[in-house]
Amino acid sequence: MKRRLSAAALTWILLLLFPVCISAQVNTVKEPTAGNSIYIAGNPDLYPFEYYDSSSKRYLGILPELYTRLSEETGITFSYISAGKENRQQQIAKNNQAELISAHLAGEIENLREDYPLLSFTSDGKEQTVCIGFTGIASQQLIDRLLEELERIDNSVLLSITLAQTASFRSEFPIHLLVALCLLLALAVAVLTILLIQKRRAEGRRRRDQLIDPLTGIGNEEYYRYSFDHYLSPASRSLYYVAYISLEIRRIEEYVGSAEAEELQRYTADILSSSASDYDFTARITDGVFAYTFQCPSREQAEIRISELLERLNEGEKTLLEEYREQFRAGLFSLETANTPCETALNHARQGYLYAVQNKMSYCFSDDRILNREAQKKRLQKKISDAVSNHEFKLYLQFVVKSKTGKICGAEALSRWQNPEEGLLTPDRYIETMQNAGIIDRLDFYILEEACRQLEAWKTTDKKELWISCNFTRITVSSTDFLQRFREITEKYRFDHSNLILELTEDSLSDNHTAAYLNILACKKEGYRIALDDFGSGYTSFSDLCDYPIDLIKVDRHIIAKATTERGSVLLNGICKLARYLDVLVLCEGVETAEENAVVQTVNCDFVQGYFYSRSYPLYEALEYCSKQLHEYERADTEKK
Repeated sequence: MKRRLSAAALTWILLLLFPVCISAQVNTVKEPTAGNSIYIAGNPDLYPFEYYDSSSKRYLGILPELYTRLSEETGITFSYISAGKENRQQQIAKNNQAELISAHLAGEIENLREDYPLLSFTSDGKEQTVCIGFTGIASQQLIDRLLEELERIDNSVLLSITLAQTASFRSEFPIHLLVALCLLLALAVAVLTILLIQKRRAEGRRRRDQLIDPLTGIGNEEYYRYSFDHYLSPASRSLYYVAYISLEIRRIEEYVGSAEAEELQRYTADILSSSASDYDFTARITDGVFAYTFQCPSREQAEIRISELLERLNEGEKTLLEEYREQFRAGLFSLETANTPCETALNHARQGYLYAVQNKMSYCFSDDRILNREAQKKRLQKKISDAVSNHEFKLYLQFVVKSKTGKICGAEALSRWQNPEEGLLTPDRYIETMQNAGIIDRLDFYILEEACRQLEAWKTTDKKELWISCNFTRITVSSTDFLQRFREITEKYRFDHSNLILELTEDSLSDNHTAAYLNILACKKEGYRIALDDFGSGYTSFSDLCDYPIDLIKVDRHIIAKATTERGSVLLNGICKLARYLDVLVLCEGVETAEENAVVQTVNCDFVQGYFYSRSYPLYEALEYCSKQLHEYERADTEKK
């Protein structure tokens, strides 16, 4: 005798398993409309997973009931489109009219972005798999969120939904078959849930690993971008500030080692994390650079908060930072414009940081004035790049004389920019801009070629013994392609290699130490001479004289100026003696007065450079001046004899 499962029995089972109370509805619409909805293409005939009920004109089954539960938990409206007896899933998927293609058999629907299996069964000897799938308009964020919500649903809820939907089947089944079917489906759903949880946990671990900075344990740059794009709602966005916090970590690393520098960054991450509220997020963008996005109701309170944060950062490492005259600084940018993208916001904050560094401020807001200044700088960068290509930079020479005789022995190659609009510009107007833009190497190699061309021209004249020194910045000399570019230029010209001196700023040895050393050593082996510029200022490290094959040091003009005092004279004399012990030549630069010249004559230096002997000349004037000076020297020497 066939019997239906009684309503009382079904109710008793459901109450025993889980208290079910459904009030949410899954909507049915003809076409998708804008709103906080996920649009679904349903299957009208895949009982008990999903089927179309003509009397209510709605989709029913396990999945519609599950969507109802998700709607209750998340507030998202799940809306079926084109509901009816006809299965339009294939057409809807092809036209990307819905994000979610509900219950279907694996392989039935094309053009899906993702397909997730629910249950496999055998029909007529053939194994079939029921799936749900996502179309191309479904974002990864949407997919992740739905799967995460599915994981949170308790197994007892899934079992109660399965039992409820199976009990509503209108055909008559023997009670034992109906119960068996319910248990089978419940078991399948439970297994599916476990598999989904395992898969999602594995994916979650992988994704978390990709978003975590391994050094500090906080988020990395990818995490920061993800958080910025997904966690800042349009309603609250205007309350947020982006802070770009950094310090010269390379300099710290140079003096105390990488282990200490890494510990400093871990300390920074701990401070930032402990200072962040539930509405804030932070990340390490790169070495020594942290992004901190926080919520504040006003600019005044944002200033107070960043001041307190910087005080904590600088106080905690007070001894270390004071010793090397370093401190954390910050640039801030307000997200008052709701649609400012992450990259733009972070770059604007960075401009505030750079301004703070240049003006020795603890922090600086990046406002229209600073951003306009940056825009002007970018326009200048474009002009400079074009200027190199158009040969607007001109070679200037400032001659160097032997200390004891005053005879010209060489020259330093300098540059001037013949700007079509502003006239002749000195290096202080463009060098820093080129360095910041990463194009200073173009000027370095441009002047190198001009110098090589001149050395070749002098080869068969009375100036064949004169040398020319060319400046190379740290960015240029540390680059991996330095030697290739250097040789491409120098090998085009014929001259004595010892007449070309590579003049290195001292900090050029601190950026990519290994590459700089190998490049310098290779040039030395090929017969070129190496000079260390601005010795005694900035990043001076006397150990460089031992570590690198230096032929010549150029004593900084500030030391020369102070050498007119007793203590200054002792310092200059000590530098010259140290150089002698190391078999290194000494050039005193910036000599401008007779008094300064008298001092350098007493310290036994080799060469002198400065306005007292020669100003900087454009090439055509330099050649005339040099010929005249050499001629007068020869005439005077002949008269002495």
